[in-house]
Amino acid sequence: MAAKRKYLFAINLGLLGFGILLSLFETSRGKEPFLQKSLKYKNHNFSIGNLGETYKNAPIRRLEHNDVTSLTLKIFADKQYDYDQNIYLAEGNVKALINGGILRSDLLSYDKSTGILFAEGDIRFRKGEQYFMAKEFKFNLLNKQGIIKDVYGILDVRNVLNDLKIDASSNKIKSRNITSYKGKNTYDDGIEFAFGNIKLLENKVTRSNKSIGSINNWRFKSNLINIEESGWSSNRIIFTNDPFDPHQISFEGIDVIAEEDDDGTLLITSSKTNLILENRTKIFLGKRIFGDKKKKKSKFKFIFDGKDRDGLVLARRINTKTINNIELDFQPQFLINRAILGKTYSYENSQNKNIKFSDLFGLNIKLKAINKNWSLESQNDLSTLNNSRFFSGLRHSSSFRRYFRMPILEDSNFNVFTTYRSRAWNGTIGETEIKSAFGGFIEKTKFFKTVDVKNNLNIRIGSAKYEAEKLENSEIISLWRSSIFASLFSEYSIWKSNPKNLDKKNELLLSPVLINPELVFRTNINSAYFNYDNVSDQGFLQLSLGPEIRLGTLERNFLDYTKISVMPGVKIKFGNSPFKFDNAIDLKTLSISLMQQVYGPLMFDVVSNLNIDNGSKNYGEYFDTKLGLLLHQRSYECGIYYHPNNDAGGIYFRINGFKFGNSVNPVF
Repeated sequence: MAAKRKYLFAINLGLLGFGILLSLFETSRGKEPFLQKSLKYKNHNFSIGNLGETYKNAPIRRLEHNDVTSLTLKIFADKQYDYDQNIYLAEGNVKALINGGILRSDLLSYDKSTGILFAEGDIRFRKGEQYFMAKEFKFNLLNKQGIIKDVYGILDVRNVLNDLKIDASSNKIKSRNITSYKGKNTYDDGIEFAFGNIKLLENKVTRSNKSIGSINNWRFKSNLINIEESGWSSNRIIFTNDPFDPHQISFEGIDVIAEEDDDGTLLITSSKTNLILENRTKIFLGKRIFGDKKKKKSKFKFIFDGKDRDGLVLARRINTKTINNIELDFQPQFLINRAILGKTYSYENSQNKNIKFSDLFGLNIKLKAINKNWSLESQNDLSTLNNSRFFSGLRHSSSFRRYFRMPILEDSNFNVFTTYRSRAWNGTIGETEIKSAFGGFIEKTKFFKTVDVKNNLNIRIGSAKYEAEKLENSEIISLWRSSIFASLFSEYSIWKSNPKNLDKKNELLLSPVLINPELVFRTNINSAYFNYDNVSDQGFLQLSLGPEIRLGTLERNFLDYTKISVMPGVKIKFGNSPFKFDNAIDLKTLSISLMQQVYGPLMFDVVSNLNIDNGSKNYGEYFDTKLGLLLHQRSYECGIYYHPNNDAGGIYFRINGFKFGNSVNPVF
């Protein structure tokens, strides 16, 4: 006997699992080829009964048609008709149980002569984590083509293909945990974009950044979706990641095609895509891909580097090359500002500001290797390919980390590092440069809790040779430094609002999560001892402490969120470092952090440190200052930041993704 072969009769309706309606059908094939041209009869078993009947008591009808796969439906309705065993019709509160899914409609019919399955009137379908509702559905079982009209739906991209899979040989749905439509909406994932020379910031309101490069839950709507054997298509579909209405952000897809990729992932491609903010502002994005697949980043991006590259730079991304466990990234760069100026001002020690053609190009190379017990990272940044400026344009850092256990410190790591032309900042001294360094240290980091106090302990012991700027001037000196460093950061919650009071409102407009007003007290203790091979040494003990209070819940438009932290600090020291980069200065400081809603989504964010040591020549100076202006919404946020102390800045845009709960309405 010929063995049974499995078919996944899932016309990949992709976005919603429209193909779920087609996954109603299971196929078995023997010796004869499927869809053979010669006459062949297959049985279609319909279990038919009233809504109150059980499957056991439901009567069974047999329908036949050439070249059509076996249909597995259990249908209940107020009225059912079988016209000459050719047309089956169910109407009035139709409920069809379809291989783990439930289809409801006002009317459902099947015409054996044409092979057309048709449903209309208040159509609703749910299976696994997918759901849609429509006015009309028509599908031809012979040519595997159909349409869905006026459709709204909820799509879980991560699970849509699993929801469609049917094991034809066992007649069972592949089991999987179903979580949709249960509980509350949760901030789950997201996408972000940034431009500038600052590290992309975490969301300070949510205290997290869950962006993973994709959003897996969407609501969508379309006037018409065309179904084909290979997938489906539509002239226009609107997607939104927002679980609530009115939605704050959406994507308009033009000429959308959904199909299953060769590696079994879902690809939804929009040839033209518009980003729509607040149903008013439309921004053209070009071709975009939605789906459960690693999205290819744009090949090109802009960065800004006024220090080493004279300004604006166009960088090209090249796919990561992986050899065994080694990842290698190349990023060629074209220096736009340098090309426009025809000169360079990035190399202070060079009297010649004129450039050659090779000065217009840069290169960034990253190498990363990870093993069970060790890791290796290396970064090499070239701001010019001019060989006469090679060492002036190179910045390098490498680190080899080995993980092990040792007495007292237990789980620790040993780090061997090298660096060349590393930039460093030291309080009110500002920026300085470590020309070169190499050495190693043992490090232990531990998170622990004592009663209600959260603690983070860090201990580091090591030795290295540094070539860096002298404390008094810009002269470069080279010395060995042995060091021991320890820090303890602690946090204690003094007061927190009752979470029950936060459950009363789930549809926040200005935050993806419920905000819990609170008052915490933080302490930070740092101690270090440095010994240099020129017989000098330095030691210090630093203590910073202070409260952070968070008030407001971002439910109203005016001054409904304030987060302020004030931490005075004092440092006791002896000795002096011969280097500029690690000399203990700013013996009395005041650290201030403020985030304040101004109106609606508009917020400002300020972080700064002030020297309050009246015996210091830098008394009254600010350092490590960061200024930000934000638009903070539930489903997206954007902002601009500027760091005046080192002329750094950037802008970012972040779209929040949610795991939908039972409060989500597909209609929008």
